[in-house]
Amino acid sequence: MTPFLLAVPFTAVVTGLFNLSDALPLPLAVLAGAAWGTALGLLLTWVGRREAIAAWVEDSLVVAGTTAVAFAACGGLMALLMLAGALDSASLTGETLLKLFLPTIPFYVVANSVLELLIVPGLLVIGWRVGRRRILIVAAAALYFGLRVWTYLAFVPARLGFAGEAHASAPLTAAERQQAYRELMVDDPRWILLLAIFGLLLLAAHLPRLRRPQGSAAVSSGSAS
Repeated sequence: MTPFLLAVPFTAVVTGLFNLSDALPLPLAVLAGAAWGTALGLLLTWVGRREAIAAWVEDSLVVAGTTAVAFAACGGLMALLMLAGALDSASLTGETLLKLFLPTIPFYVVANSVLELLIVPGLLVIGWRVGRRRILIVAAAALYFGLRVWTYLAFVPARLGFAGEAHASAPLTAAERQQAYRELMVDDPRWILLLAIFGLLLLAAHLPRLRRPQGSAAVSSGSAS
């Protein structure tokens, strides 16, 4: 029951409160998020009774999570460096800055949707086994949960507000560039947290659940000799 107490609140808050509430009344959105976490948890609990399949699914989710977090961290840092470089230009226009920023939105949506809906809550359930890997998974999930709450409360409103504003084709003044820097939060430190999560999942990936049988290793060693 313990993994459900982690996975279901995660989806209720991240998926329900911060995402579905844009389209549904708040109580229904939270309930829908919790329902998704429950359904995913039940499915993976059933999968967990089949050791070979469970091992493959768990290891695949760890690898997928490591990859998605790496994309988010490296892509996010690159976007920040590009925006900071553009804002140093005296000839930068608001329209150009907007067009530079807009492609980052679907990039983040794709990377984080996979993590929020499937990988993180899924790992909390199927990875709930005694051992070092569970500690790494729970630590990564806790950091990611804090990161997403921080993102939805602080970064999403500011950046989507910038994206929704009209921007002129005239060069920005120094004061306007400073304002854009603040609105886009170019000093965003979240990539450091993402790298920490990446490190935890990378360590978890080196503790695979699916291991080659010892007999196979012995046969391989015998063949080599």
